[in-house]
Amino acid sequence: MLSPVNAFATVWVDSLLHLDKLKSSDFNSFSIKLDELIAEENKLSDFEQDYLTLMKAYREAYRGNTQSTLSILTPLIENSDLVISFRAKALAINSLVVARRYLDAFVYLEQLITQLNKVSQPEAREQGLRVIALMYNLIGKYDFSLSFIEQLIDESPSSNAVCAAHQLRAEALYLSGRTDDFKLKSVEGLGYCTQHNEPLWANIIVSLIAQNMMDEKDYQGAVSLLQSHNNQVESTRYNSLILKFNSILAQSYYGLGDFSLAKENALKVIGAAKQDRVSLVAVETFAVLHQIAKTEKNYQQALEYHEHYMAAFTAYMDDKSAQQMAYHTAHSEILAQNQKISLLDKDNRLLQLEQEALKHQAAFNKLMIAALVALVLGLAFLAYRSFIARQRFKALAEYDDLTAISNRYHFSASAKEALTLCEKGQLPAALIVFDLDHFKQINDQYGHAAGDWALRQTVDTCRNFMRNNDVFGRIGGEEFSILLPGCQSDKAHLLADICRDAIYSIDTAASGYEFKLSASFGVTSAEISGYHLTKLIEDADTAMYQAKQLGRNRVHFFQG
Repeated sequence: MLSPVNAFATVWVDSLLHLDKLKSSDFNSFSIKLDELIAEENKLSDFEQDYLTLMKAYREAYRGNTQSTLSILTPLIENSDLVISFRAKALAINSLVVARRYLDAFVYLEQLITQLNKVSQPEAREQGLRVIALMYNLIGKYDFSLSFIEQLIDESPSSNAVCAAHQLRAEALYLSGRTDDFKLKSVEGLGYCTQHNEPLWANIIVSLIAQNMMDEKDYQGAVSLLQSHNNQVESTRYNSLILKFNSILAQSYYGLGDFSLAKENALKVIGAAKQDRVSLVAVETFAVLHQIAKTEKNYQQALEYHEHYMAAFTAYMDDKSAQQMAYHTAHSEILAQNQKISLLDKDNRLLQLEQEALKHQAAFNKLMIAALVALVLGLAFLAYRSFIARQRFKALAEYDDLTAISNRYHFSASAKEALTLCEKGQLPAALIVFDLDHFKQINDQYGHAAGDWALRQTVDTCRNFMRNNDVFGRIGGEEFSILLPGCQSDKAHLLADICRDAIYSIDTAASGYEFKLSASFGVTSAEISGYHLTKLIEDADTAMYQAKQLGRNRVHFFQG
């Protein structure tokens, strides 16, 4: 397992090594043998006891006992043995993500990346590479993820690790939109995992293939594929995967027009995921239930499901924003720590120069002056770089990189602050929510580049009619919101209509294609909805939904 194995070459180390390999292939046997070793714990050396403690943490993690896992791992993270510490951090990251303690998770991630080249033990490297790739997938850094995945496959550790790498690679290729590469590599990964009897990883890849089929409107193909693997998935007892299968089935059956089976599978997801609504599966499932209820003209239920959808979507987006913020904060902290280390190294060097200067003061006076000048310049340069880095991280965390307006997180913070001031001063306020009509058709027919062009043009066009104190943000894929402090409802309605007309007048020829852009607007005011942002967005979104029902390309005011 570790470098100290030779120093502690006993029967206990052999047993621990066997236990380590057993944990991912036969959990029941692993747990039984772990209890047998715990009974003999007082006979183990310090190193063997640390190794045994790591195995205890693995068992707690597999059982889903997050807090217990972290409690066991905390002292191991500070262990003097690099590999024990490295593996404890890697396992802790998984538990911290489950607990949504993202900042702690990304701090450990930065440490893993720094230490990876110092670790040669195969099991530790396998675990570290898997966790690093998983975390980069989580925050959408797919190129980084793919580089670590290919490294993991090239090192050819256990078949379980290679199969997990195939699954992570398929996920990164699918989520990054590299459809051709995804189709090729997902089939390769599925074949490998099936051949090596790894049903969990194999069926996660199956879910991605079915999702891609559904994206391409091959609903029957997606249903047939999932049904052929359904019994195997049920046998894994892996709840997240089972829910994902049911969610894709619900969406596919809806695409086929079989609303009964669509609803049946959707309700399975909602019933099993009551405690976790911060997931994309919950968002997608509520969207299906909303569409079914609307198709059945059960508008009361449609509205209820739409409210659940918006709550799940908001929670999911807030969670993704928290992940991004944690990543940038952790990365910034690591940079700052490295700069401090660099400064300490410079300070140590300076002390050495001072000691030498005491012995050869006359000869080294000029050298000392030059060294001090270089140090001051270096500190100034480092301070400048740190300032630029902080500004860049702040921009990444607060602004949408495509349209350059506030992202959902920054829009919420700015809008809440403006609403507080309006409420204290008893000033009017209004909120507009709008999104582009049939935007998915633009992406599907003309490509994502044309869709991105349309989003930028929409933002640039609407920004021409706004005041400096208006808060403008992108709160969804093609959905935007404008908070108008000090603005009466009639003025807000007029601005919305001006923006709607301007969007409809956009000449799309510059994108390389000719198509018609339009948007549906929902408007509300603090007089009706109050000064709470969540309520304002909810009411404006309801009004926008009604505008779409009335034929799109129009403005609708929330009636209360």
